[in-house]
Amino acid sequence: MPLNNCLDNIRRFLTTPKSEAEDKMYRVTVVAFEDKCNLNCGRRFADILKKNPLFEVNFFDEAFPKGFLNLQGRNFFDFIDRGNMILNSTHSDILIWGYEESGKIRLNFQVAGQYIVPNHLTYSLLDSLFLPLNFFTSPDSFSSSLMLIICGIIIATVPPVTNDQKDHRSELLGYVIELLASDTSPKDVSREFMPYIMNMLGKIYLSNAQTKLTANDIEIIDNLFQTALNSNQHLHMPIYYGCFYHNLAQLYETAYSLESDNGVDYLKNALHYYQEARKFLGKNYPYDYGMIAYHLAVLYFNFWKHTNDLQALRDAVAQLREAEKVYSLTQFPQSWCHIEGLLGYYLTSLGMTTASNDIMQLAIDSYRRQQKIYEQRVYPVEWAQIQEEIGNIYYLLGKQNEDDNFMIEARNYFNSALEIYQQLRAKDAAAETRRRLAKVRNYID
Repeated sequence: MPLNNCLDNIRRFLTTPKSEAEDKMYRVTVVAFEDKCNLNCGRRFADILKKNPLFEVNFFDEAFPKGFLNLQGRNFFDFIDRGNMILNSTHSDILIWGYEESGKIRLNFQVAGQYIVPNHLTYSLLDSLFLPLNFFTSPDSFSSSLMLIICGIIIATVPPVTNDQKDHRSELLGYVIELLASDTSPKDVSREFMPYIMNMLGKIYLSNAQTKLTANDIEIIDNLFQTALNSNQHLHMPIYYGCFYHNLAQLYETAYSLESDNGVDYLKNALHYYQEARKFLGKNYPYDYGMIAYHLAVLYFNFWKHTNDLQALRDAVAQLREAEKVYSLTQFPQSWCHIEGLLGYYLTSLGMTTASNDIMQLAIDSYRRQQKIYEQRVYPVEWAQIQEEIGNIYYLLGKQNEDDNFMIEARNYFNSALEIYQQLRAKDAAAETRRRLAKVRNYID
């Protein structure tokens, strides 16, 4: 699309009367920055964002200790939890934090459910954009290209829910990218800020291309992240290496998901970069650590399916165990429930592959823990499906050990599931369960 047409499309959207576009606006809350000189940088930044009709901007200025914004501390839980409280109270799509470090302002972007699994493409709260402090004290310092990048970050970070929202985000990101690619104006920041800008550009490009990645897209996005990594003299803390590697891993995990049959090389790259990311994002950053462990588990399991490498299957289980430590029942009930179900599935595969009754019992235990969330009275279908999974494990144990006691257990679990399906008149599910029961009867009748 020619640049003029691209600009016209963006202007057309941005000049749409609010009554017609309010469902497409992004609700942005800027929290008062932690700047040591009390320069009101956050308020100034909020005022700048308010000039963009794409955003409905709120400035949040309640006094509370912000020591958790120092990313070198061990209080990352406070960072997440405080942000979630503000997101809920302001009904915002995205929260922008600002923190002064050595004459620079570090921006971080937080959304609700930022670390929820399963969630394929996620952005760490640690991903940072550094900008000169004087930009926030002089209202005309922000160039159009820099504002486009910030606009793109906001659009890319907020997860769409409906198909219309996905299409709308894709359209806007496409315009932003086209404008950035056409921008030949002098850059208004020094080289020390470029690794963070390159990382953010990579995230914007990846968000836009995630459902249709081409080889050319992969090369462009890889180059952006690699450029950020190679600017090591300008990286302020080791965790930023972790963020850049994490984003590279997501690039190749996305590429693999789109080409799973022939994408083993993508899978290997994703595994490598997640492993590199975890060297820098350890247990001091538990949410990132848990998210990486989860993605490693899924990738290791897929690697086992491609290669029959038993160690990869063991690694998949081990990584899920690590994720399980972070995604607790009390803090992340739905994520915990999902991980328990996946753990049951992986352990079943490992137990069958190694002919281990003990591992199969661990799989049963995982499925039973799932039922703490999927209670029969509240989630009857999900509860019944888990009963079937447990019944299937007992059936496999019965075949493996030629033991009728296991078969009887399998029959009991299948019958309990069938009873629910009959009550709910779920004919297809009931028919499948009857077929499973018929297999059991072949052994014990």
